[in-house]
Amino acid sequence: MPISIVARIKEFKFKNKIRILLYGMHMKILIVGIGVQGSVIATEMVKSPEVSEVRLSDIDLGKAERLADRLKSEKVCTYRVDANKPDDLLKAAKGMNVVINATVPIFNLKIMNAALRSGACYQDLALGSPPPFEEALSNELELSYKFKDAGLTALINTGTSPGITNAVAKYAADRLDQVDEIRMRWFGSTESKEYISLWSPETMWLDMELKPIVYENGELKKVPPFSGEEVYKFPDPVGLQTVVHHHHEDVLTLSRFIKGVKYVDFKAGGLHNVVAKAVIQLGLLSDKPIEINGVEVAPVKVLISLTPPTPSMEEIEKKIKAGILVDEQEYFVQEVIGHREGKEARFIFHWSSNLHEAQRRIPGATALSYMTGIPAAIFAKMIGRGEIKATGVIPPECLESEAIKAFFAELAEKGIVIHERVETRLA
Repeated sequence: MPISIVARIKEFKFKNKIRILLYGMHMKILIVGIGVQGSVIATEMVKSPEVSEVRLSDIDLGKAERLADRLKSEKVCTYRVDANKPDDLLKAAKGMNVVINATVPIFNLKIMNAALRSGACYQDLALGSPPPFEEALSNELELSYKFKDAGLTALINTGTSPGITNAVAKYAADRLDQVDEIRMRWFGSTESKEYISLWSPETMWLDMELKPIVYENGELKKVPPFSGEEVYKFPDPVGLQTVVHHHHEDVLTLSRFIKGVKYVDFKAGGLHNVVAKAVIQLGLLSDKPIEINGVEVAPVKVLISLTPPTPSMEEIEKKIKAGILVDEQEYFVQEVIGHREGKEARFIFHWSSNLHEAQRRIPGATALSYMTGIPAAIFAKMIGRGEIKATGVIPPECLESEAIKAFFAELAEKGIVIHERVETRLA
């Protein structure tokens, strides 16, 4: 971990204590969507002495109430919110400092508009869908001037990827004279005696069929799913793993906001690639109905219906105790290549999460939900504290350099440490 980031951790601890002493608890947060990510965000928010109120909202009120019972905090209240209904959103958002959208991204624009109308800052974890995602990004960015006029921040893409990846790219870009390439690599593994959904089944399966986007020489190109296969060396103990192109929002925003970059891609590895490729080849992601015994049904609807929903925190704990969910690991490596003082420089960053460390910090979390929810919670607190000065609709790579360093410092406090290695050509 770079010395500068270590120093920021100490500085953050001191400043945060002073801030709480001076201002006390004041931050009011609305979370829309109490799934695996929303539950982690809520748990982290409740633990924070800076937060005075956490509103849990979901179309399934039972989800919100069960999490409230689990958290056992006077800060928490629950709302039934249909994200398709502006009145529901406005009622829940009234008086809030930050509205965190932790539901499926198809509701991004509606929740953004509700936050804007209520005078709250907005935040989400992923780009709006359905595709094309380029159009979804443009639609969100069109609201930027309205948020700026209102003096509000709308911070988009704030999980781990997108999220941490964007912040890492900004950190490296600040230390380079020219950024040429950004390459992101992810590998995940789960040891379990039964299939467990770590993400929304619908989002997960449909993402697998999307044509990945690669940015090259000023152009966004769509490539075939599972193309670009390479054997990539992750830090030990992962080692060599096969990765392929995968559709990810990071490519869209980094190619747009990191000045001068010529190449951006995202590749993923793990057993899920093999399974997803077989599912696609069998036609199970087709939305065209087929006839079975006189009944017409779309294969994708059957697949999604048969895929178990993401388990709650209580269910995760039970599966671990029963020896069903044994382990889970998530690894990220990001390379940012460019030039500094006329010489080529390569920044290599890596970070990881595992099930047992996630459980130690937030019981009921998975490695993936912890690594996604914690960055989002940190960004939300930074917005509430006024540490993020930028207004308008922005991804993390558009934040101030000091905000990025403070984000890394708090991230390390929560056990997600960004490791850095720099390679520079001498001639």
